[in-house]
Amino acid sequence: MLSSQQPSGVIPVLYAFHNADGSIDCRAMMAQVEHCLSSGADGLMVLGLITEVAKHTRTERLEIVRITSAALNARKPLLVTTGETTQPEQLSFAREARQAGADIMILQPPPELEGDETDLIRFFGTTADALDFSCAIQHNPFNLKVNLSLQGLLSLTRNHPNVSLIKAEGTALETQQLVEATGGSVAAFTGHGGIEFLMTMRAGAAGLIPAPDALALQVLIHRLFLEGSPESLTRAARIHADILPMIVFMMRSLDHALCYGKRLMAARLGTAVRHERAPALATTTFGLHELQRFSRHLADVELREGLPPLPVFSLF
Repeated sequence: MLSSQQPSGVIPVLYAFHNADGSIDCRAMMAQVEHCLSSGADGLMVLGLITEVAKHTRTERLEIVRITSAALNARKPLLVTTGETTQPEQLSFAREARQAGADIMILQPPPELEGDETDLIRFFGTTADALDFSCAIQHNPFNLKVNLSLQGLLSLTRNHPNVSLIKAEGTALETQQLVEATGGSVAAFTGHGGIEFLMTMRAGAAGLIPAPDALALQVLIHRLFLEGSPESLTRAARIHADILPMIVFMMRSLDHALCYGKRLMAARLGTAVRHERAPALATTTFGLHELQRFSRHLADVELREGLPPLPVFSLF
C-alpha cells in the first residue's frame, strides 16, 4: 500500500478475466496490470462496473484485489470499489480490501435507498468515519439508480474529511459545478470512457477513470493538456477526436462495453475472453467486424503518435 496522497491523471478500471471454468484468470489480470503500467497509468482501479463487481462473490472480489495489489507491488495507488448493499457490509469489505492492498476505497451507493438523501449521507459518512484512509464516493447518474445531489456531495465532503475524491460520472457541466463548489479541495475523476475528457479537464477535473481500451493515448492526451501550449492542445484534441467514435461504440451501454471492450483488451494482452459471467451480451457478426475496424484504427493512431504497437483484435 502507498502512503495517502491525492491522485491525479488517468487511472484505468480493470476488466475481470476468467478461466474456462469460471475462476479468476490470475495470469490475464496480472498481464492487464503490466499493460496499464507500461501505458503510463497513474494508478489502477478494480471492482468498478467494468470489473463486473456485482457478478462476483465477496471472496472473488477480494481475490481480484489481492491479485491486482500483488502485481502492482505499490508502484502506483490502487483504488477499490465496495459494492456491498448495506453499510455494515460496506465497512467490513473496505477493511478487508485495505488489508488486501487498497489505498483508496470508492464507496458505491446501495442499489435501493431506504429513506431520503440524509440517510444516504449517513450511509456513506458512517463508513468513511470508521476508516483510517482515504475514501471516494461514486456518483454515476447514468448507470446507478441511487446518487447524491450536488448539495449532498458537498455536505458529505465537508463533514467527513477523509472523503477526498469523487468519482464524478455525470456530465462535464455537472463536474464543473462540483469542482467550483468544492473549490478544488476534492479531486473529481470523470469516466464514461472519456467521451468528454478534454471538456472535463477544462472543467477542473483531476483526471479520468476509463476502461483501459485506449489507455496510452488517453495518458498522452492528459499530458498534452497539462503542457498547455497551443500546439499540445491542438494535438490532444486531434487524438481525442480520432478515438472518440470507438469510445462512443464501447459506451452505448455497460453490457456493450463489457462485450466488446473486454475482447479488445484481451487481444491487446495476447489472450482471449474464455468465460463470461451471466448475464452477458452476445456478440454479433457485424459488431465483431466493427470492433476489428476500430482496433486497427486505434493501432494506426498509436503508431502515428509514436506509441509502441500492440496486437490488433482479429476475427481470424
